[in-house]
Amino acid sequence: MPSIVERPQGVVEVPGNSPNHRASLKVLSRNIDKVVLGNMLFDTWYYSPYPDSLVPGPVKAAHDGRNGGLVNGTSAAGQVKDSVPCPRLHVCPFCFRYSTKEADYVQHLVCHQEARQNGRQLGPVPESAFKVYEWDGYAVWEIDGEKEKLYCQNLSLFGKLFLEQKSVFFDTGGFKYYVLTHTPTESSPPSRPKARKRSVSVLDESLFQTKVLGFFSKENLSWDSNNLACILIFPPFQHRQLGQLLMAVSYKLSGWEWEGGTIGGPEKPLSAMGRRSYLRFWSERVARFFMSESADADQHKVFETGRKPRSGYAKEEMSIKEVGDRTGMLPEDVIAALNEMGVCEVKTPKRKKRTSNPEPNGTSPPEEEESSPASIVISRSRVLDWAQAHSVDIVSAVKEEGFLGEWAMSEGEGDDVEPGHHHGQGQKG
Repeated sequence: MPSIVERPQGVVEVPGNSPNHRASLKVLSRNIDKVVLGNMLFDTWYYSPYPDSLVPGPVKAAHDGRNGGLVNGTSAAGQVKDSVPCPRLHVCPFCFRYSTKEADYVQHLVCHQEARQNGRQLGPVPESAFKVYEWDGYAVWEIDGEKEKLYCQNLSLFGKLFLEQKSVFFDTGGFKYYVLTHTPTESSPPSRPKARKRSVSVLDESLFQTKVLGFFSKENLSWDSNNLACILIFPPFQHRQLGQLLMAVSYKLSGWEWEGGTIGGPEKPLSAMGRRSYLRFWSERVARFFMSESADADQHKVFETGRKPRSGYAKEEMSIKEVGDRTGMLPEDVIAALNEMGVCEVKTPKRKKRTSNPEPNGTSPPEEEESSPASIVISRSRVLDWAQAHSVDIVSAVKEEGFLGEWAMSEGEGDDVEPGHHHGQGQKG
């Protein structure tokens, strides 16, 4: 019978949520089995280059096949079984510093608790963090990778535990990091995970009220006009559309709506999981555009203009690039979204007969055919059917009135904001 391992005090265990349902080299090479973040405990997915002095790299167990027995974790068949050298790593939910010792971890959290009680620390982000978005308890903070190197390095090391493709951990000076936090409001539903908690005498449970849910990073200078380098929502908070929120924020911060802004996309190639997420995001963005809602900077409604044919439906012609210009998306991403949605119908080009001027001798030259360019018809009814089948909210989860600082709505744009919704200053608060 397997032995029961006692949980750390005050820790909620979150069920595993690995994207890999079969064993792979990436999973077998993990150097950390589980991670404690605040009062949550969950599995890691991949290897992360934490210092070898604290977390040794993956090792192979010794093997002895005598008598067909099992020695040091090795099967009698001679197959070497990988072992995870660090069974549990404790990571601070405020500064992402780490320790393998629970006692040191708790003492570290006590320091954060005292700093908070004395008013020296107000949230789980550095003092220099700048708030760029806030709505319904969610906030996105901009952190300079050059100014807050240690924080960003620790955040990157933690993120690598759940990212298969990530290469920047220590040279953070050329990046900005955008951290998503959440503070429950009165209207917020109960947060997951649902599990038993054990009281901790030295720590106040309110210390974990505001949580870091994930982040994305962005190069300060990208030659490919990338608006995002990597993105991660921590496993306990996935499947809540929070990745879509961060993607939308990354497009907004690229300033594509304004003169001198950049139309770009995420750094490529994308991982399999990243591509699935972005295809969904791009498809929803294109769907909202064709359904005349958000994503269009000029607030033009696609089906409002143009001649009305006898069928009674408005029609407008535009190129893929024009759709991209109106949604802030690269043309290839627009095409990928339309293919994913399956709402396009290729219109066969019509062939026109072209007759040249008569020859001087009075004979007529042979008729020539010229082809008009092929076109694609996007049916609004198909877009609506796709949106309904995929439960797409016609209104984006990101609220324009939630942006702060230089990204805030200009005067007059927010006249239709519901009363009672106010945002704070674009600074740490």
